[in-house]
Amino acid sequence: MLRRLISRIAATFRRRRLDEEFDEEVRDHLAMLTERLVARGMDPVEARYAARRQFGAVTQMKEQLRERRALPPLDVLVQDVRHALRGLWRAKGFTAAAAATLALGIGASTAVFAVLDTVVLRPLPFAQPDRLMSFRNIDRRGHHPTNLSYPNFFDYRAQTRVFERLVCYRDAHFTLTDSVPAIRVPGEIVSWDLFPLLGVQPELGRGFLAEEEKAGTHVVVLSQGLWQSRFGGDRRIVGRKVHINGKSFMVVGVAPRGFQFPEDAPPMQLWTTIAEDASVTEETPMTEQRGARVTDTIGRLKPGVTPDRAQAQMDQIGRALALMDPDNNRNVAQTLVVPEQERLVGKTRRPLWIMLGAVMLVLLIACANVANLLLVRSTGRAREFSVRAALGASRPALLRQLLAESLMLGLPGSVGGAALSALALRGALRLAGENIPIPRIAGVSVDLRVLAFAVAAAVGTVVLFSLAPALQVMRVDVSGALKEGVANIARGRHRLRSSLVVGQIALGLVLLVGAELLIASLLYLVRRDPGFKPDHLLTFGIGLSDTRYDTAAQIGFSDRLRERLRAIPGVRIAAAGFPLPLEGFQMGISFDIEERPSPPSERPVCDMAIVTPGFFGAMGIPILRGRDFTERDDTGATRVLAVNEAFARAYFPGEDAIGKRIEPGGTNIGEKKTMMREIVGIVGNARQEPLSAKAGPIYYFPYKQLSWDVGNFVLRTAISPEQLEPAARAVLTGLDREAPMFEVRSGEERAAEAIAVPRFLTVLMSGFAGIALLLTGVGLYGVLSYTVARRQREIGVRIALGAGRRTVLSLVLQDALRMLWIGLIFGLAGAVAVQRLLQSATFGIRSSDPIFIIVACSVMAVASLAAAFIPALRAASVDPMQTLRSE
Repeated sequence: MLRRLISRIAATFRRRRLDEEFDEEVRDHLAMLTERLVARGMDPVEARYAARRQFGAVTQMKEQLRERRALPPLDVLVQDVRHALRGLWRAKGFTAAAAATLALGIGASTAVFAVLDTVVLRPLPFAQPDRLMSFRNIDRRGHHPTNLSYPNFFDYRAQTRVFERLVCYRDAHFTLTDSVPAIRVPGEIVSWDLFPLLGVQPELGRGFLAEEEKAGTHVVVLSQGLWQSRFGGDRRIVGRKVHINGKSFMVVGVAPRGFQFPEDAPPMQLWTTIAEDASVTEETPMTEQRGARVTDTIGRLKPGVTPDRAQAQMDQIGRALALMDPDNNRNVAQTLVVPEQERLVGKTRRPLWIMLGAVMLVLLIACANVANLLLVRSTGRAREFSVRAALGASRPALLRQLLAESLMLGLPGSVGGAALSALALRGALRLAGENIPIPRIAGVSVDLRVLAFAVAAAVGTVVLFSLAPALQVMRVDVSGALKEGVANIARGRHRLRSSLVVGQIALGLVLLVGAELLIASLLYLVRRDPGFKPDHLLTFGIGLSDTRYDTAAQIGFSDRLRERLRAIPGVRIAAAGFPLPLEGFQMGISFDIEERPSPPSERPVCDMAIVTPGFFGAMGIPILRGRDFTERDDTGATRVLAVNEAFARAYFPGEDAIGKRIEPGGTNIGEKKTMMREIVGIVGNARQEPLSAKAGPIYYFPYKQLSWDVGNFVLRTAISPEQLEPAARAVLTGLDREAPMFEVRSGEERAAEAIAVPRFLTVLMSGFAGIALLLTGVGLYGVLSYTVARRQREIGVRIALGAGRRTVLSLVLQDALRMLWIGLIFGLAGAVAVQRLLQSATFGIRSSDPIFIIVACSVMAVASLAAAFIPALRAASVDPMQTLRSE
């Protein structure tokens, strides 16, 4: 096949020579034939004419030979395109309908591909991204990946022989106080060689140096956005001092435009070294706490080293660390080395591929619709094709003409699809919101790769929807077509059009079932009890300077702020806590139960939170037994805890957890050892993980007894929470003008953000299902309308012979029901497959429940019959006298 194509291309460039050779060969044949006829006694002139008649049509023969041995010349192609444009311009309604259908299908598929390409397919924007590996430990107690502590990271970095570089990093927030108002920005604390590891050169200045990891060093690299917005893009910024968290930092560099690390976090505004964690005012800084697993790790493999070999060597180091410090490392001796790209997009790859598969079904349905339109049009042009064939047009020429028309239809379809995809992306990103946990989604755009996909989709659809009319052209019977007539020429094409509608129904059923599953799952997430009351709730964070506020000062500031917030009209309760419900796993520490002591390596690990008095009332978390925290629960009082009901059931089954004592691994700053704490309250199960099947166990510390963070302030309001933001901001500014307020959200907004990904996928799938339902209905309507028009004489005769309105209605609806049932039967297999495919993407429902298929079949049946009813009414309204006269 390829050899033949190359030969045809080569022949195209030798067309003149080949024509001359053909002319010479024809002249030789004619001369030989003329001589033969003259030898038989025929006059030379008559022999010459007789030879030409016997030889046949030379011009037609030359055209056929050209089509067989070479590609059509450019002038012929231009002529085909002009003819196609004239024909489409004359049929404006058909052209608009076909182009709009194509634009809808191509636009939807291009938008989804743009998301898939940016999030999943595009490589990391760093040097040799395939050698970048994510490195983590595996906690054998839960068999899940876990972060590294700083001391363990230092040991891995010093002993590794498989990584060129190994870099740790962790998220943090920083307060910039160079000018008023102070701002709170996200940043990253990293080991010194992050930029060399990624192969990134700062636009200004440099990266970090190895000695800048030492305690007391304060250096920073600014992002482009922060440099431009806060410092006016001053190119003399390198070497200047800026005030961050109340400390003086020297700016050593500015990151290049578009640089983002980590890729799965909100855009970072600055990067500083782990000296920040080594400089905290603790007896044991975080960089020396082997049990504090707070850092993510990324490494670059040495040339020739495979991930399996790297993991084997890192496992060896992990086992050695477990022998050295079994209390902290016994449970995390196993390691996990995976490509950084896999860690980044692993959770989103499957849902996005499912969405692309769904939108390709929409594109197939659109193709079927356009093919049906072309079939109807080609039926009306059957006599034209027959006349052209009788006048010498070859089948390839007719096919070329149809392909030219299809390409001219595909052109506005692809252009419109690209425009629709850009609009759809804008709406989808607005729907997703700023905090949707899909990595790199903010960078989605219609670029050259996406446009290339749109062009490929357009060409593919052109080929697909040209197949059906092309098959009909290949079967043109010239004599039969000229003798019979359009009505009889159409015989057999109705079966093909009906088959296309059956396919649309089957594909539409698959999309409907998928949309139903995701809608039901989203409704479950929206309606389920989150364990707190999100209405009339305002939350926000504040940033206090570590240099101006020690632990005692932070506690005093929190007390004063909560007191003044409570005095605002409309505020019922003011409290603070960290982390808030629905924020996912934030902090987890091990604990020991007094009645069942265990060695450190065997102790359970559980989520924890730090809250002030009134937190449970402000959040709307019920206190089931025991008491709330009070202001007297400070460091001078008995150490206490509150636990949720899930914790009490998991660790004290069949017992009353009130009065039980446990020893958590967390201590307050300045305390040298952990202490036993008494459980004084059991509260309701407020969900931490937004998409978990059930609420997990968590225990709460009173803020004054474990003062790690000021936390997020929560206000239970009597009026709309948004109305209280200016008053709350004014109160904070009155206490400290340099303390920024950030992440101001209502409880409803936090609840909505928690289910952003399922909502995003559900809206997409529902949109695809709606488009599929619309296109299927339009396709069925078109087929039945054409059938009624073609059978108008038959219907008129039936009515003239006494057939009633109901009989004629049933006659048309029977055709619709036949296509519907066949389509539903074929679609059932795909629907069952979709149920299994979406099992991991649904929450709180049984995806295999047959009710989803039953409902989808019912919706498809109602939509199909509604589309069929108009042609049926038209058939029942046929005037038999007028029909018979027109015949």
